[in-house]
Amino acid sequence: MESEHIVGRFDKDLTKIKNDILKMGALVNAQIKGATDALMELDTAEVDRLVATDRKINGMAKKVHNRAERLIALRQPMALDLREALLAIKIAGELERIGDHAKSTAKRVRKLSDNANAGAVLNSVGEMSAKVQAMLTDVLLAYRDSNIELAAEIRDRDPEVDDLNKSIFAGAITAIGENSADAETLVHVIILARNFERVGDHVVNMSRQVHHIVTGKDLKASA
Repeated sequence: MESEHIVGRFDKDLTKIKNDILKMGALVNAQIKGATDALMELDTAEVDRLVATDRKINGMAKKVHNRAERLIALRQPMALDLREALLAIKIAGELERIGDHAKSTAKRVRKLSDNANAGAVLNSVGEMSAKVQAMLTDVLLAYRDSNIELAAEIRDRDPEVDDLNKSIFAGAITAIGENSADAETLVHVIILARNFERVGDHVVNMSRQVHHIVTGKDLKASA
């Protein structure tokens, strides 16, 4: 009976960690959307709120880290349960870094808001953002449902984000050569595209971690 009680408590603790990550992921995705909306509209009104929310995301990551560490120390889990606890820390770390990219995007709105030509060159960045938001939504579902097929599909979609980043970079470099007056704006666009490309990379890492939790196989190590 005591053993059943311990197992029940352990399962509840793991469920709490998973729910914390899902809540964190939803907030991070909202951050990306909010930062992108502010960027596309060159609206500085939301920047302070978005920056402040990033501190909440950092606190959520710390909570997951502490809860998982405590679970490992007190319960000494084995195999699948240990992977769930350890990789929860890594997934929370990936989400925290995505939140940092959203904050960086929001801050860059102020730098672009005075440039009348900025809006016209941001459409491709908005397309990148839409793709990584969809990828993040799906990887959270894959994590929730232990769905390695969905996780694999997400990895297959990442090259689309990489190709957009390369296209934006090439187009911006060409445009700078043709009109140096727009150089500052275009450099910001290059950095923004790179931010979203990195978000895609973090989502891919999360998809690998989902695979590792379910199968015990570390795809990054075997690549």
